[in-house]
Amino acid sequence: MRPYRIIPMLLAATAGLAQAAHAADARVVTRRYEPSTIVTVPGRIGTQATIRFSDDERIENVAVGDSAVWQVTPNKRANLLFVKPTALRARTNMTVVTDQRTYLFDLVAGGAATPLYVLSFSYPAPPRPIAPVVVAAASAPERRPEPDPASLNFGWKAQGSQQLIPTRVFDDGRAVYLGWRSDVAMPAILVRDEKGVEGPVNHTLKGDYVVVDGVPGQLVLRWGKEMATLTPEPRQPVRTAANQTSERSLAR
Repeated sequence: MRPYRIIPMLLAATAGLAQAAHAADARVVTRRYEPSTIVTVPGRIGTQATIRFSDDERIENVAVGDSAVWQVTPNKRANLLFVKPTALRARTNMTVVTDQRTYLFDLVAGGAATPLYVLSFSYPAPPRPIAPVVVAAASAPERRPEPDPASLNFGWKAQGSQQLIPTRVFDDGRAVYLGWRSDVAMPAILVRDEKGVEGPVNHTLKGDYVVVDGVPGQLVLRWGKEMATLTPEPRQPVRTAANQTSERSLAR
């Protein structure tokens, strides 16, 4: 191997060793920022330490318990703080307030710990913005379409107690409309099936009418011992203009 090839290899190996040594240097420390954690800064007289804050924050206030034994100086940009003890044995506390955070420190000189050269902080990732909660508007109750006058069937037969029979009853093929006078109490509305079994039926109030879902074979009205029944008569086919035209065509 030629000598000129050995030199770059030695330089690269030396640089790698230097980087490894630098990464393992106990005098350069990174601490995770926690608002309630007190960070100890070991110092030694004649040695200055640099406390490095986030690049996007600025120091606003520095309070030192005993400023006679520790010298504290911020840089012009106010994101670095230079601290060093002025006595062989000096211990005090320090609070640093930036435009974003508050830091708590113990400054200790004269102990056996290796003095710090650089103290940096790592910061937790900012929380992801919470997507606004979209509250769906309460859906309006389903509106029953207005009955088509041409489809109304008034052919209902009433039997039983006259006090229970509505003054108006008709259907539109989808629902039954029952109307009583305002001074008459509405009776219980039941449906009777082909076997004569009575059961509840869905109904709602719409204006002056009680609207019963569907067109059952027979409705039963009850109030105490009183009873009446409403039975639809066979519906006649609706004669429309189209049907009449068709009938005339067939008659020719």
